[in-house]
Amino acid sequence: MADYPVWVLKYKEKGTYINCVKGKYYLYAAHSERVPGTKKVKRVCDGYLGRITEEDGLIPPKDKVDGTISVLEYGLSCTILSVCSNIHSSFRKSFVKNGDFVMAASILHFLYGRFNSFLYHQSYLSVRFAMLDMDTEPTPLQKTGIERGQKMIADTMQRHFKADYEEALFLLGRVYKVKVNGKIYRSDESECIIEFRLKHHVEWED
Repeated sequence: MADYPVWVLKYKEKGTYINCVKGKYYLYAAHSERVPGTKKVKRVCDGYLGRITEEDGLIPPKDKVDGTISVLEYGLSCTILSVCSNIHSSFRKSFVKNGDFVMAASILHFLYGRFNSFLYHQSYLSVRFAMLDMDTEPTPLQKTGIERGQKMIADTMQRHFKADYEEALFLLGRVYKVKVNGKIYRSDESECIIEFRLKHHVEWED
C-alpha cells in the first residue's frame, strides 16, 4: 500500500481503494476477481465514492443529470383511475379500441376543463397510457363519452371523498412523478397527505 496520510487512510475500508492523482486523493469501491486460467487476482472497480481532503474529509460525487428533468402530475390522475375504475372498465367495453383514450381525455377534462397533447404529456397518464393521440379530433361518439366521463368522474369522486372532496383535490394534486436520467420517481409526501390517503384508502399504482 502506498504511504498515504493518516487522514486519507481512515477512509480506506474493506472493499475500497485509494488512488492519488497529482497530489489529490480519490476513493473507489472495488472487489477482487481471479483471472481465468491463472492464480492471479485482479482488482475490479465498482464505482467512484468521492474525493478525500484533509479539510473536508470524504466529499461524495455530485449526482449527474443527463438531459432534462420532467415533472408529471400524478396524485389526482392515479386516484381517479382507482376510485373510478368502473368508469374505465365501461369505456373499454363501449370503445373497444379507444377506451383508454376516452378515459384519459375524461380525466384531463375533469382536471383542466379540456384535453390536449400538452396536458397529456404533462401528466402521468402519458406513462400509464403511452402513445395516445390527443391531437386528432375525436369522433362525435367519443366526444359524448368524454363529456359524460368527466361528469361521472366528478360525481364518483364527490361520493367517495364526501366532505373531504375539496381537500382531496388540493392534497392529492401535490403528488408528482419526476423523470430523471430515464427513470421515474414518485415525489415525497407530507405527513398530512399520507394520513389523508390512509383515511380514504387511496393507494398508488407503483
